[in-house]
Amino acid sequence: MSSDAVPTGTAELDTLLGGGFPPRSLVLVSGDSGTGKTILSSRFLYHGAAERGEKGVYFSFAELRTDYFRNMKTLGMDLERLEKNGSFRFLDFPTMNKQGMEEATKEIMQTVTEFGAKRVVIDPLSAFLQILSPEESRMFLHVVFGRLVKTAGATTVVIGEIPYGESKTGFGMEEFVADGVIILRRAGTIHSEKKILEIVKMRGVPVERSMFEYLIDKRYGGIGLIMLPLKAAIESAPTERLTTGLKGLDKMLAGGVYRGSVTLIEGASGIGKTTLCLQCLVANSEKGEKTLHLSFEEPLGELRRTLKNYGLDHEKLSDRFVIESYVPEALTPMQYYELIRDHVETLQPTVLAVDTLTAIQRMLPEEDFFTFVRYLQLLCKEKGLTAIVTSALGTFEAATRSGISALADNIILMRHREAKNRLVREMVILKTRGAAHETRVTPFEVTGRGIVLHAGS
Repeated sequence: MSSDAVPTGTAELDTLLGGGFPPRSLVLVSGDSGTGKTILSSRFLYHGAAERGEKGVYFSFAELRTDYFRNMKTLGMDLERLEKNGSFRFLDFPTMNKQGMEEATKEIMQTVTEFGAKRVVIDPLSAFLQILSPEESRMFLHVVFGRLVKTAGATTVVIGEIPYGESKTGFGMEEFVADGVIILRRAGTIHSEKKILEIVKMRGVPVERSMFEYLIDKRYGGIGLIMLPLKAAIESAPTERLTTGLKGLDKMLAGGVYRGSVTLIEGASGIGKTTLCLQCLVANSEKGEKTLHLSFEEPLGELRRTLKNYGLDHEKLSDRFVIESYVPEALTPMQYYELIRDHVETLQPTVLAVDTLTAIQRMLPEEDFFTFVRYLQLLCKEKGLTAIVTSALGTFEAATRSGISALADNIILMRHREAKNRLVREMVILKTRGAAHETRVTPFEVTGRGIVLHAGS
């Protein structure tokens, strides 16, 4: 991490850039409407003024003062308070013409110099460039921003617009003048929309990976990048085993599932996957584990009724057994990944159930779904969680095609078959990573006491 880097205030971005923007640099932040350009830039100013005592100025040619202060405050940035204490200024300008541009340029330079600003944001750059010829624009960028950055010593962020359907910012020349270029854009479909931050260039800063998904939320004080741990594996794999909630299934697994493992329960709708999850979590809660059940299929009331019908007294375990239910279409998959991560960090469970991944899979392209499951698997490994995830694809072959099976340590298949004019439920263990297991097919029933295995139970 560079000691003289200028932190952006967005923690993950600072990590990627070795501490922040290069000092006294000109950074272009571009993107189409609603991608968070103003938020990212304002976080840069807020962090400098609130955390480092570095004065900042926001020059706006697009946003009104009252709207700006209100919007930023909803994300945890009280810039109005910083303006009152003398560490921040917001200056807005009326509609620009050529004469107004010259006056605005003089005011920008005078304000930065007299105020002693070390951080500057100009929003948007197109307010200047749209009234100049290409040659005048190039000269303007070189001279004005050169003076602003080099003479005044202010690290400067300028906001650019990328029109829909275009790949370049404004006139295109801004990218060549800037020391750094960051592009924010949208991708995906309505249910799997992604926001992508791309570091196109940053002079003097080696960036190993340039593209990251991000979310906009008050939890991050603006923008939070989704970054995975560099190491997927834990240093030492636990040998302790946890119960599945069924003695017979524990026996088939040679004692239960390893702590920190991920178990996939695959089976068609109605086979009993949710019941097995609930029995597993209640049994572990009774043994002192803190458990969390996240449902993307069944409403909270129905889950509580199911527990009551099976005689599973979850209320007395309320401090160790938490159940939550969500509508899968309400958020994007990456928002749900962040939601799960927040639950894990806040509640600190040791056992987690996600029921069912199929509800999320229905909304996603195959590649996006695999990425979501991979993120979830790495989160569980990073936190040492014993996880149970369910899938309603119905067959092992379907789970294999989706990529889920490759990420699970254990796979339990629950299925139906017809025998003598009746429907028989069966359970078979298809995989246990690094451990022996029984391979026999075991019949089971869903009774008033939950799932009961017949053979060897």
